[in-house]
This record gives sequence, structure tokens and C-alpha cells, in this order.
Amino acid sequence: MYHVVTLSAATSTENLQALEEVKDFRTTDLGRGGKQRWTYHILAEGAVDTELQRLCDPRSSTSVDSVTFQPCPEYAILNQDRYSVEEWDLHGGIWQFNAVYDGHCGHDTVNFVCKRLPSMIRMSLQALLSSSTGAIPSSELVSEALTNAIRHLDDSIRSDLFDFLPCDNLCGLSPDQLGEHIQRHESKWESISARCTQGATVLFSLLDPSKRNLWIVNLGDSQAVLARKSPSGEWSGTVVNSLHNGNNPLECQRIMREHAGEHACVSDNRVIGYLAPTRAIGDTWLKVPSMYTRRVFGEYTPDWLTPPLVEQYAERILTPPYISDIPDVHHYVFDTTLDKQESFLILCSDGLLDLYDNIDATLSERWVRIIDNALKSRMEHGSPRNLAFEFLRDAIGGGDIDLASRNLTLEMDDKWIDDVTVLVQRF
Repeated sequence: MYHVVTLSAATSTENLQALEEVKDFRTTDLGRGGKQRWTYHILAEGAVDTELQRLCDPRSSTSVDSVTFQPCPEYAILNQDRYSVEEWDLHGGIWQFNAVYDGHCGHDTVNFVCKRLPSMIRMSLQALLSSSTGAIPSSELVSEALTNAIRHLDDSIRSDLFDFLPCDNLCGLSPDQLGEHIQRHESKWESISARCTQGATVLFSLLDPSKRNLWIVNLGDSQAVLARKSPSGEWSGTVVNSLHNGNNPLECQRIMREHAGEHACVSDNRVIGYLAPTRAIGDTWLKVPSMYTRRVFGEYTPDWLTPPLVEQYAERILTPPYISDIPDVHHYVFDTTLDKQESFLILCSDGLLDLYDNIDATLSERWVRIIDNALKSRMEHGSPRNLAFEFLRDAIGGGDIDLASRNLTLEMDDKWIDDVTVLVQRF
């Protein structure tokens, strides 16, 4: 039996109300082509700032502004960026340490790095200061200590793996014996395997108490830009570091030199066709013999790679390591007696760069203009501005309210932009 439901036609008032409810909505294909469209809500200009502030957790300390951002509701709690803002009182002077850590493939490695690396650097610096005859150790010794801290932390992940499963032992274990060993130490294996199949890039700065020596250390594809204002009032921006990823021809050439004759060591601008960053902490499966990928990670790491991909990538791991843990260290010396330049250091994860159509020399010029405009606004209105927020606001759309609204309100289950973290240090 069927029941007939009779619906009355909507009144003109109801039609107008329905149109009013949807008039501020748009659809986009995100430039992908095809028939699929996603809906987003056009926000008023003031509402853009309000919504962005809600999503990006803007914070300010004495000398550092910060934001970290992922607008997709499904991924907001899964943001794999981390950052540190610390001051260390060492031998009667305050050292400033700021860092951006960009995790990939999970949270375990980036959490491990964020927790361990600052304390390792602090202890190394403390030891240097204790043994130094001068107030500040030589820049070369500090640079070496910073490099060693990163490499020692990365080595500890690899050492944990080899302690758990030495190469010689792995070769001699049958599949059943291997499975029993992992099952007996399941909790320990979960921690080791997560750190070995995930990774984190690192970008950090270290400023000495006199504010005369600045070290900037990069491992991966985050970006540092140094902005300085001269006594004459002119701003200049310097891109500090190159990006360690497959889009950098010098990095690809380095990998191909280190793995001569291996045509798949770089494929589709990715290391062995898999990973975009070419330098990172973790990603240990790309730093150890392929039998670990085939026999251990591929078999006993849930929700990792499908068996065909495990075999495809394992075949390309011939002469590891393929991912480097050697950072670039940049040292700047400022003459604080003669040079009264106002200075800012921008540290950001690659997600901020991805929001711009073009990444070239003009980007640093654009960023110093943002600082200049924010400082002028502060002088005019007397209210402090979070500079990291200003950079993020510019990147998500700037004056293009439609683009900014799309980046903030897109109705999509997958994340449409990468995680973004920005630190701006004043000194």
C-alpha cells in the first residue's frame, strides 16, 4: 500500500528566505577539473579575521609571535606541525631558541623530535659554555654542536631499531621467529616502527644573549627569512636557506651523485618516488637495508604501505641512506654597537609557502612589506599586532575575500591545504 503525501507550494516569502540562506555560498573544483565541486561560505571581511583567529591559535611572548593552522575539521587535531619557543638562562645570559618541526606520515616522530631536540641542544650549549674561555664559544664550535645534536637524535632512532633487531639476527630469523619476537615485544615495536616509518623536518634559530650572534639551522623544506630595517628606514629581506626537497635541483643532483647509476633514487621529484623532503629526522626505513622494509616494516606496521608498494620501494633501496640528516647551518654576526637595525626572523613550515602561487625572490620582499605595514598600524592605532597572524592572513588570500573564505570554510573531508606554522622573532 502506498501513501500519498501532498506538499503545498512554497510561498514567495519562503522562496526568498531560501535564496537568502544560500546567497553567500559558492562552489569550486579547486582547479582540479572534472565534475566534482565543493561548497564554501563567503565570509564578511571582519569574519575572515575572526574565523582565522579561532583556527590558528595566535600566541605572543616577549619576542615571538606564533600561529599553527589546519582548517579542515577532520584534520585539525591531526596537525603534524609542532614548534618551540624557549629562553635558556645559561651562565648568566639568556639564549633564545625557536623552532618549527614539520612532521610527515604521523605524529610519533615529530613529537619525539619536539620533546628531545631542544634539551639536547641546551645540554650541548651548556657544556660548550662551561669549557669556553670566552663569554661565547666560537661560531664553528656552536655550529658543530647544533649539527651533532640533530644527527645524534636521528642516530638514536636507528640505534633503537638495530638494538631491537640487529642486521645479523634478522637475516637468521625465520618468518615465524620474527613474528614471535615482535609479538613478545609488541609495545616496544609499535614505538620503534612508528618513528622509523615517519619523519620530521626541523628549522630552528639560536640567538646569543648579546643578540650579536644568530644561528639558523635547517633540515628539510621549511623556510627562514631575515628581515632588517636600516637606520634610513629601508627594509630588506634575505632568504636564509635553500629547501631540502625534490623540487630543488641541487638536492636531486646530490642524491643522484651519492647513488650513481640508481635511476629510481629520485623519481617524480621524490626520494625513491615516495618522499618529498630530502633531509629529515626519522624516515629510518630509507636509511637502512631494504630487508627491514620487506621483512619487518612491510609485514608488521599496520596501515602503512600496501604490499605492492612495499616491494616497489624496497627494490629501489640499494645503497642507503637516501634521506640525509646533515643540516645546513647559517651564522650571522650583527654589530650591535654601530648597527641599530630593527630585525625580524620569520620561520615557517612549507605549508605557508604552498599557499602562494609563486615562490621566488619577490616573496621575501612581500613579507618585509607585511612587517612594515603591521608596525605602521601599531604606531597609528597603538595596539600590538601578531605578526605571524599577519603572514598567515596574507597567505590564505590577503585582500581576496573569496579565496580567503574558500581556504577557511571549504566543505571537504580531506584536507585541502597543508599544515601551516609561522614564528616571527623580534630582536
